Amino acid sequence: MKRIAVIGAGASGLMAACFAAGGNNRVAVFEKQKKIGRKILVSGNGRCNIANCRIMMEKYHGKDPRFVHQILSRFGLNDTVDFFKSIGIPLVEENNGKLFPASLQASSIVKIFEYELAARNVEINLHRKAERLMEKRGRYKLITAGREEYDFDSIILSAGSCAFPSVGGSRTGYELAQQMGHTVHEPFPAILPLSIPLKILHRLQGVKWDCAVKVAADNKTLASSEGEVLFTGYGISGPASMDVSREVNRLVIQNITPDIIIDFFPGYSVDGLMNQLETLWKDLSKSASFSLIGFMKHPLPEVLCGIAGIDPRKPVKGLSRNEKAKLAATMKELRLKPGKPRSFDEAVVAAGGVDVGEVDPATMESRIRKNLFITGELLDIDGDTGGYNLQFAWSTGAIAGMSQH
Repeated sequence: MKRIAVIGAGASGLMAACFAAGGNNRVAVFEKQKKIGRKILVSGNGRCNIANCRIMMEKYHGKDPRFVHQILSRFGLNDTVDFFKSIGIPLVEENNGKLFPASLQASSIVKIFEYELAARNVEINLHRKAERLMEKRGRYKLITAGREEYDFDSIILSAGSCAFPSVGGSRTGYELAQQMGHTVHEPFPAILPLSIPLKILHRLQGVKWDCAVKVAADNKTLASSEGEVLFTGYGISGPASMDVSREVNRLVIQNITPDIIIDFFPGYSVDGLMNQLETLWKDLSKSASFSLIGFMKHPLPEVLCGIAGIDPRKPVKGLSRNEKAKLAATMKELRLKPGKPRSFDEAVVAAGGVDVGEVDPATMESRIRKNLFITGELLDIDGDTGGYNLQFAWSTGAIAGMSQH
């Protein structure tokens, strides 16, 4: 009989436990929280964006994104869809290829995993934080925070990252991996709101507007996205902003201050926008900001005039050609400087983690310790929003589980 411990009951850990169970294997899951799948429950705004049917390697980041190609070649999108269908979770596709459970409820995913684990005789240990691992001749002793000791033939380390601590994110997985001799690249927060120190921008708090957002440094565009931006009392959030946040934080941490460039009217060319503005400015008696209130949400006209250095109350007839051009340029290419990265408390995922060069993608087994397997967000791979991170978690978990037979 082979005894297997899965440390962590997030997406990759639950998948690993399901695939490891069966035959002569006895699988025990150790989860420090009081429930399994807490991150799953809040993913996709409570609907669980399981995967994406437009998997692209450029959506993944880390020291060696080629590692992802090897993973998905072993257990890819079709395998994931088939697995969920087999346990009673058909998927539906929404915008941009995002796949959700047909129930549109993340809670149904967790409930069915609970059922599957029980049906496969997997032992679930809640409120059991794995604090220490000891290895001898390829076998392991797991010691919990409560000083309980367990012996196992194999360990699947699926403890996740330090992102989103309110639903269980912590450094536990990194610490356990380091105990086993693994290299951990210092994590930093990815996919989260961005702080912008420019105070006048904070007056837009609560405004949502579809924009194109770019990150540039040394006159090179390093990341870009298009979609909704939510302006906040400290900066920007929303899907388009969060798509580029990883690159912003990566640069800031390296003491490089990039430009965050916002185009408020991506559907217009510069000339097209200027023509539209000239039409709005035909009534010369209107103020600069009032002339724009039918064109954009309040208080965008006042704020953008202010950023452009124009008194919002100034009559249109008093606007110079240079002022008009500057206002149009502000609408098409507002350049902002980021502040310090916000904390892991707000991060959906963390970049960084265990060096993937130390893990075999065919099995997820450590190249340093025999019978130690590492999965999911604990690895130095992170994906964009849209189901890419969960796909990586399901895939690595399944491979680690299959490798136990």
